[in-house]
Parts: sequence; structure tokens; C-alpha cells
Amino acid sequence: MVVSTFEELAPALPNEMADLRRKLTGWLGELPLDPGSTHDITLATYEALANVAAHAYPDGHGWARLEAERTGDTVTVTVTDTGCGIPSTRPRVAGLRTSGGRGLLLIDQVTDQSDIDSGTHGTTVRMTWRPATLRDPGAA
Repeated sequence: MVVSTFEELAPALPNEMADLRRKLTGWLGELPLDPGSTHDITLATYEALANVAAHAYPDGHGWARLEAERTGDTVTVTVTDTGCGIPSTRPRVAGLRTSGGRGLLLIDQVTDQSDIDSGTHGTTVRMTWRPATLRDPGAA
């Protein structure tokens, strides 16, 4: 079984989140992924990172952890912060009258599975993909 990992910690600032995205893209480039899968993984991860920079730390000071792992035919990316959490009243459907709310919906649309754990301890967004290019053609 092939296992490859990536882990970075950075200040939760927009330019730092963009740098994490670039580093993740470099790591993904080492995997035998098709361009569509690489795009979806990068897009969803950046949405999660952008949410950390925009919402997790109202006082402007905090960190984001980006972890990625390929295990066999699965790529899992986890974005974690220790910020204020996502309010339980926030809908997971994009509203026409809001400036945001589309990131979590987009993540749901481009992942095979996504899980969000959020509270006053912070937020963890775990996203999973099973790209066809990683599947063993001999496996049933």
C-alpha cells in the first residue's frame, strides 16, 4: 500500500493560506493524479483555508494546520484551526443575500466525502477523494 503524507502549519493570513495551497499543489504533483482530481482537491482545500483566514480568528491572530495523506487509492486532506468555530445557526446552503456561505457548499460538491467538526475548540474540515487514477485496476 502506498502512503504519502504532507503537513504544514502557518499563520491564518490570506497570503499564508495561498502559500499553503501552492505547497499542497506541489505535493499533489508528485502523485499520479489526473488534472481534474488535482483541481478539485486544491479548490476545496483552499476554500477551507480561506474560511480559516476569514472567520476563525476575529482578533486576527491564529494558525491553520494543513495535513494531507494518500493511503492506497484515497487522498484525505484535513484543515484544522483553534478559532471560534462555525456558528450552529449558519446555514450550509449559499444564501443569495450573503457575501459568503458558498465555501462549505462547494467543498461538499467536489469531495467524495467531507466532515466538519466545529465548536469553541476550533474547526476541523476533513475532505476525502477516491480518484479513479489511484485505483488498482486489478482490484474488484
